[in-house]
Amino acid sequence: MNKLYIGNLNENVTAEDLVKTFEDYKIPYSGQFLMKTGYAFVDCPDDQWAMKAIETFSGKVELHGKRIEVEHSVPKKQRYLLSLNRSTIVCLLYIKTALAYCKA
Repeated sequence: MNKLYIGNLNENVTAEDLVKTFEDYKIPYSGQFLMKTGYAFVDCPDDQWAMKAIETFSGKVELHGKRIEVEHSVPKKQRYLLSLNRSTIVCLLYIKTALAYCKA
């Protein structure tokens, strides 16, 4: 997965700020930065560069007074499924504990 999520951005951060930051650290990217309020997305050429960007920037680089967070972007559908799986596991553990208590 080569798409990156860049979070914890100050509302004044621009695409140009991110371009300069990536260029300063010699991290290549493809296409344009998709900017939203407080976060952005960008593609990296491959997984190795995506991991390098995460290691280089996440929690270590500050833009406009805030340390940015960089991680792999997870599509909404997958985030929902991950959330659903966690909830299912919690429910099953609760049921297992309740059954064990009832048998005692």
